[in-house]
Amino acid sequence: MSGRRVVAVLSCAAVAAGCSGHASVLDAGRARLGRKPLRVGPAQARREARQTYSEWRLELAQRARKDPRTHFPNLAPFLFRQRLAEAAKRYDLEVVSVRFLRPRQLAPEVVVRTKHYVELARAMRTIDAALNPRRPSPDDRLGWEYEGFWLEAQDEHGVPFLAVFDFMRGPGVGGGQWARSEPLYPFPHG
Repeated sequence: MSGRRVVAVLSCAAVAAGCSGHASVLDAGRARLGRKPLRVGPAQARREARQTYSEWRLELAQRARKDPRTHFPNLAPFLFRQRLAEAAKRYDLEVVSVRFLRPRQLAPEVVVRTKHYVELARAMRTIDAALNPRRPSPDDRLGWEYEGFWLEAQDEHGVPFLAVFDFMRGPGVGGGQWARSEPLYPFPHG
C-alpha cells in the first residue's frame, strides 16, 4: 500500500472513530434502577419529545382557563430574540424556530440545533436564565417573565436530544426536562 493511501485510510479511520465517539453521547442511554441503561434511538426520541411537548401545551391551556387573571411582566419579544441571538452565537446554535404562544400572555417556544450536545446541556442553566429570567417576587410564580417556556435542542439531523420547559400560571407551578441520554440532562434529576 502506498504511503499516501495509508494516510488516507488512517485519516478515514480517525474520522470514523471521532464520529462514533461524538455520537455515542446520544446513545448512552438513560439510567434505570438496577437495570441496563435504556438506549433511546432517533425514532423514540422524536416520539418522546413530541409527547412531552404535547403535555406541556395541554398544561398551558388548562392553566390559562383556570387562572385567567394572573399577570406576568413578559420580556418584549424583540429583547427575547436579541438574547436568543446572543446565546446562539456564543454556543454555536442554529435557531430553527421561535414562536410566542399566547395561552393568556406570552409563552416562548424555541427550537435550536447543534452538534455540541454535551456543551449545550452544560450551558442550559445559563441559557435558560437569559431567555426565561426570574425576578425576586413575594409570590414565587410571579417572579417569572412568562407563563410558560419551552426550549428544545436537536442534533444536526433534526432529532431532539433535550428539552426544558415550565408553566407558571396557577397554583403548583412546575416544569421539567427531557433528555435522550443521562449525560444530556441539563439539571439534576432523580
